[in-house]
Amino acid sequence: MKNLSLENGCVKKVFFKFAIPSIAGLLIVSIQIMIDGMFIGNIVGPRGLAAVNLAMPYMNTIMSIVMMISAGGAVLSSISLGKNQKQRAGEIATFTLVSYLIIVGVISMGSLLFLDKIILFLGADAGLLPLVKAYMKPLLLLCIVLNLPIYTETFARVGEKPNSVFLSGFVCCLSNIIMDYLFIVKFGWGISGAAYATAIANLLGGLTLFGYFFNGKSQIQFYKVKQDFKLLKNILYNGSSEMLTVVSTSVAAFLFNRIIMKEIGEIGISALTIVFYVNTIVNISLYGLAQALQPIISYNLGAKRIQKIYDVLKVSLITGGSIGITFFVLMKFYSAPLVNMFTDGNASLTSLTNEAIAYFVFAYIFSFINIISSSFHTAIEKPLESASIACLRSLIFVGIFLFTLPSIFGAKGIWMAIPMAEVTCLIISTFMMMKSFKKIENNMQLAVIN
Repeated sequence: MKNLSLENGCVKKVFFKFAIPSIAGLLIVSIQIMIDGMFIGNIVGPRGLAAVNLAMPYMNTIMSIVMMISAGGAVLSSISLGKNQKQRAGEIATFTLVSYLIIVGVISMGSLLFLDKIILFLGADAGLLPLVKAYMKPLLLLCIVLNLPIYTETFARVGEKPNSVFLSGFVCCLSNIIMDYLFIVKFGWGISGAAYATAIANLLGGLTLFGYFFNGKSQIQFYKVKQDFKLLKNILYNGSSEMLTVVSTSVAAFLFNRIIMKEIGEIGISALTIVFYVNTIVNISLYGLAQALQPIISYNLGAKRIQKIYDVLKVSLITGGSIGITFFVLMKFYSAPLVNMFTDGNASLTSLTNEAIAYFVFAYIFSFINIISSSFHTAIEKPLESASIACLRSLIFVGIFLFTLPSIFGAKGIWMAIPMAEVTCLIISTFMMMKSFKKIENNMQLAVIN
């Protein structure tokens, strides 16, 4: 990473060289997701949106496994590069890819065997079951290619090619829009067409990055690998917090679906789906920021440069706060036109969605610290601390407030659960981040003395 000035250069410039394409690429992905929802909402209708939301907890759980494998391998590869062990970094990247292909392949095939039971467990009734099945079956059949960009984009950043992430996202977005139009509008495939469009688009996006791992332009190159259960254990351990982040969110979404279906009904599920689509823009920007800091911190941890770790933490927190406040203002006061793109003139759905967003947006002011703290702990090989933060903000506190606030504030309490969870977790995640940084600083000082 010398060409990125990690040895002697300005960390701020290096960080933004990673962060800008990462955020831009993920924003394109969020636009892709939203446009997908617009096609479903306007062509298939509110029931299509409800079906997508019911499917998401399970599909996101599978995605979390891919994130665990990719993030865990990336941390170990980055540390190896920081120690100038380039071949070892490539071996880890290759082993990570093979592990991903085998594990996800087995899970997706097993899921197809029990698909009806899974859908009923997710909360679908007899009326929504066929729609949920029509959406999930193509995604499970193409599950390996559906999640391919997670691996390729993660290791593109590790291999000093952060700008390529933008290219991958652009290819995914453009091809998804074209195929959504063809499959849903022209061919009349309905919700299945949306699923096929997303999976094929992700395949194309993932393939755009594979060339970097073979042409010698990336720090990461593929090597022949052997069976290594110890390495697999380390990869899964280091990436476990990334998985738990998404799993916690998926479980929380499952709880939301159950409670909303009981308290509000199907239209509530449709409103929640739109809120999650809008919410994706903010969260994905912050996750892009968090992903950018991981390889830089891991590299400097391996190289034992505490000041650069401090610098990248500082600039990431300032940038995350700016993103959170900006989106809070935009979504609080100017979200109506965006919501209207999903509702196709349905007044009840529009009104309910706007009410939900009015409460959800307060989470944006606080969530950036929790996300960055979790990512920081992953980067310094503290997955348990990272997982604790992820679980608290996405599941434990959300669950507590989800089961208590509605009894006090009625249906409005449902929409207040996530902002309250972020505020509560903020206290814990800030303390943990400060404590972990101080421990690294002390260990490095002791290493110098010895």
